[in-house]
Amino acid sequence: MLIPIALTLAGLFAAIATYRGIRRGGARFYTLEREAILRRASFTLAGAVLMFLAAIGLLFTQLQQTSEQEAAEAGAIIEGVETTTPTPEVEVLPPPLTPTPTEDTSLPTPTPTPIICRAVVQGTQGNGLLLRRTPGGDEITTLPEATLITLAPDEPPQEANGLVWRKVSSVVSGQEGWVAQDYLDIEPGCQ
Repeated sequence: MLIPIALTLAGLFAAIATYRGIRRGGARFYTLEREAILRRASFTLAGAVLMFLAAIGLLFTQLQQTSEQEAAEAGAIIEGVETTTPTPEVEVLPPPLTPTPTEDTSLPTPTPTPIICRAVVQGTQGNGLLLRRTPGGDEITTLPEATLITLAPDEPPQEANGLVWRKVSSVVSGQEGWVAQDYLDIEPGCQ
């Protein structure tokens, strides 16, 4: 790469010298001297052109050699000779150890939050709903219309006297007992 650059610079200096020689060959000299200066200028101009052509030729050959080397490294066929690319060997290392998570016993264990299902007493025509000790059993009290109650999550509905009974507790008074499900407006998702 250095040789083409040097040839280019030498050609540039020769072209500048040619230009100066032509300018000097003006009216200040006699005709014979002027012809000699112009002859020298034409020789230096020819030399500059040859140096530029040599620089371009060297760059072209270097570019061609570089592309042939790249093709040889890629495994291409050059002038009837097949070259091969060496296959890199992959060193297999043992797999990295993955840490196994350990439980932190100092953290509290999560407990599921119980779902609280609520209902409203409705459809008693203003008479209220009887709260009983057992399904269809003894009366405890009367829950007025629109009373908010909580359904017992641990007690499934039971059938007695042709009605479905639910164990409930009054939100206001806290009394627990059984009521007929037909007179309850239960929240969606709490059946």
